[in-house]
Amino acid sequence: MSALLEVKDLTVSLKSHCGEVQAVRGVDFVVNEGEVLAIVGESGCGKSVTAQTIMGLLPKKLIKRQSGSIRFQGQELMGLSRSQLRKYKGAQMSMVFQDPMTSLNPTMKIGHQIIEGIVKHQKLSKKVAKQKAIELLHLVGIPHPEERYRQYPHELSGGMRQRVLIAIALSCHPKLIIADEPTTALDVTVQAQILDILKDLKTRLKTSIILITHDLGVVAEIAQRVIVMYAGKVVEKGTVEDILEHPNHPYTKALLSSLPRTDAKEKIRLKPIEGTPPDLYSPPKGCPFAPRCDNAMEICLQGMPKETRLSDSHISHCWLNDERCPSLKERLMLLNAEEGRKQA
Repeated sequence: MSALLEVKDLTVSLKSHCGEVQAVRGVDFVVNEGEVLAIVGESGCGKSVTAQTIMGLLPKKLIKRQSGSIRFQGQELMGLSRSQLRKYKGAQMSMVFQDPMTSLNPTMKIGHQIIEGIVKHQKLSKKVAKQKAIELLHLVGIPHPEERYRQYPHELSGGMRQRVLIAIALSCHPKLIIADEPTTALDVTVQAQILDILKDLKTRLKTSIILITHDLGVVAEIAQRVIVMYAGKVVEKGTVEDILEHPNHPYTKALLSSLPRTDAKEKIRLKPIEGTPPDLYSPPKGCPFAPRCDNAMEICLQGMPKETRLSDSHISHCWLNDERCPSLKERLMLLNAEEGRKQA
C-alpha cells in the first residue's frame, strides 16, 4: 500500500492563560491508502490536537509553536496559508466531529449544510447538488432522505445527526476522513450502526480513515493499525493484532487491563491506572508514563527511550526493551536484595 498521509516529528504547543501547553511532542505516523488507522489514548494525550493540526483547524492565535512535516499525497501542508489549505479541506480531507449538535448549524436546514461544500468544491448547480445530497443521506443510512433534507438539526436524533456529519464529510469524495470520537455521545446500538457505516465506506469507496478514540473495543471492530498516544507522544504503534494481542508498552497493557472483557471465561477484576497524566506545561524529561508505571526504573525518569522495532509492523518506546535492561525476574531479585540490605 502507498502512503496517503505522512506525519513526521509533529510538535504543537498551545497558548493558555497559565503558559505554554506542549500538547503534541514529536509525533510520527503514516496513513496508507484505503486503511483505517486508530489513534488511542486517554483525554488530553494530544489525539484531537494532532487531528486539528492536520486539518489546519487550530486558530492561529492559539498556536505558540508548531513544527514538523505533514505530507498529503506528497504535498507538504505545513506552512501553507489558510486559502491554500482550502483546496484540501473538504475536497481531499474531511473531519467528523464527536458532537453533531455543536458541529451543525442549528439555523440551517440539513440539506443546505450538505450542498454548501458540493457547490463550492465541485462547481455543481444547486439542483444537481441537492440530488447528490439526498443520495448521500441514503448512503449513510438515513430513512426518508428527501424529508430529512428539509429538516433542521434539532428535528433529528443524535444518531441521525452523526450520520449527517458523515454525509457532509463524504460530500466531495475525500481520500481521507478524520473521525474524532464519532461514537462517544451515542448509545451502544447506534455506535454499532455508525461503525458499520464507516466500515462500509472504507470498503466501498476505498476511503482512508483516521479514527480517534479512547475505546479499544471500537479499535478491534474497525481498524487495521493502531497508534497509542500518551502525554503528547506516541508510545506504541502496530497492527491491531500487535496492540491488542501482544501489547508491549506498560501504558498499552494498563489500558487493556482496565477494560472489561466479554470473552473472558472467568471473572477478572478490572485494574485501574493509578495516578494522573503529567503536566504538559512542564512535561518530564523521561518517559511520561514512568510515575504511573509498576515497572519503572531510575533511567525511565532521566530520559525518553528510543524506539524498539519488535517486528516489521510493531514499534514501542520503552526502556524495558533495551538490551541492557535486566529481565523482570532479575529485577525482582535485585529489589529483594536491596530490601534485605535496608532491613539489615
